[in-house]
Parts: sequence; C-alpha cells; structure tokens
Amino acid sequence: MGELLSNVTVTFHRRFHQRVRMQAARFVPFEHPQEPTGPTSEPSDLAVVDEVLRGNREMFEVIVRRYNARLYRVGMAHLRDHAKAEDAMQNAYMKCFLHLARFERGAAFSTWLTRIMINECLMVLRREHGTKFEPWDSTTEESGDPETVSMSDTVQLNEMKALLENAIRALPQNYRTVYMLREVQQLSTAETAECLGVSEETVKVTLHRARAKLKTDLLNSAAGIELFSYPAEFCGPMTEHVLKKVLACAVPPDRA
Repeated sequence: MGELLSNVTVTFHRRFHQRVRMQAARFVPFEHPQEPTGPTSEPSDLAVVDEVLRGNREMFEVIVRRYNARLYRVGMAHLRDHAKAEDAMQNAYMKCFLHLARFERGAAFSTWLTRIMINECLMVLRREHGTKFEPWDSTTEESGDPETVSMSDTVQLNEMKALLENAIRALPQNYRTVYMLREVQQLSTAETAECLGVSEETVKVTLHRARAKLKTDLLNSAAGIELFSYPAEFCGPMTEHVLKKVLACAVPPDRA
C-alpha cells in the first residue's frame, strides 16, 4: 500500500510539473530584455547639432529633453524662482538654436549650452536690480535672502527638519547634549556649563565640534538626494513649448 501511494505521488508530481512546463511554454507574459552589448543608440550632442543644422529641427527636442534638468538647476541657483528659471530656460534654448552654427566643436556642447543659460540668468538679475551684476568671487560670503524662502512649503521644511533631527540623533552623546541645550533650548554658555557641571570653555569647544560634525553629516546625507529635480510634469510642457517655437522660427540657425 505504501509503495502504491509512493508511485501515485511520484506520477502526480511528474504530470503536474510537465503540465506547468507546457503552460509556461505556451503563455509567456513577460520576457526580460537582453542587456545591450553594443554601443548605445542615443545620438551624441554633435550628431544632434549636425541634424538640426541640416534642417531637421525636430531633433532639437533631444537637446531640450537631455538638458532640461541641468538648465533648471542653473536657473534655480541664480534666480531662486521656478517661473523665472523656466522663462530663462526657454530664452536660453532659443538662443542656442539661433546661434547653433557658432558652436565651436573643440568645446563640449553641454558647457556651451550651460554658459548660455548662466548668461541669460545674469541678464535677468541685471534687469531686476538695475545694476551691473557683481563678478564671481569665491571668497565672498553672503547670508542669503530669507524672504525668498517660502515658509508655506511645508513639505520641504518637514524634509529638512527630518534630516536635521536624524543628524542630531547620530551625534555622540556629549555633542548632542551640548547642541540641544545651546542651539535648541537656547541656553547661554554659562547656563549650559552649569547644567552639565563642566567649564564654559568645554561647552564652547564641544559646541564647535558638534556644529562641524552636523555640517559634514548633513552634506553627506544630501549628497545622494536629487536636489531641484525637474519632473516629467514640467519637462514635457517645456519641451513641447520650446520645440513649437523652434519649428515656427522664421530664421534658420545658420543665418542668425
């Protein structure tokens, strides 16, 4: 009896797996694409530029989609406003198209286009402030303009708050205690020293080290985050609008 049950079980499993294999062979819901082994099919910047200069203006869409995110970040860095950044992007793309024949092949196209965007942003700042924009100076420190930060943007504020709280939690205990008393509770150096039973000099040194570590940790935390992203709901309309203007432009790029 045991041998019979064993044979029936083996036969059942054999037929079951055979039927599964047959069904799998007949119905393949999804096939994983093979990894490309050859060169990428994406055209290079130079290839796209050549196509546009030959009259294929539709290829300018490749440039717009490829560099939307980069130009947007440049715009936000200079103008700190979404609408102004997008206006500058449109103007930069049109100047790029009209002066495309002036692009020197010895330089990177990405650098050339980024430079156009930077110049466009500087022009916006000159018009707004009515003065000549100050040249770049890496030694100049600016406190920034707090009024340009929208306090109603609770999502970004909550994200920053979470990053800061996580960084504080990760501090060594002595750093964390001093930082919380001095920066969060707003105690004076003397009050903090009295609470902890240490010297004021110890509080100052510990606070300095806590700030330095927080700065490093926060920068490391932000390194893997895509800042000032340009999502599809912005990228699509921007690309469509620029391409529409390019196709309607009466002046070809080689005669600008």
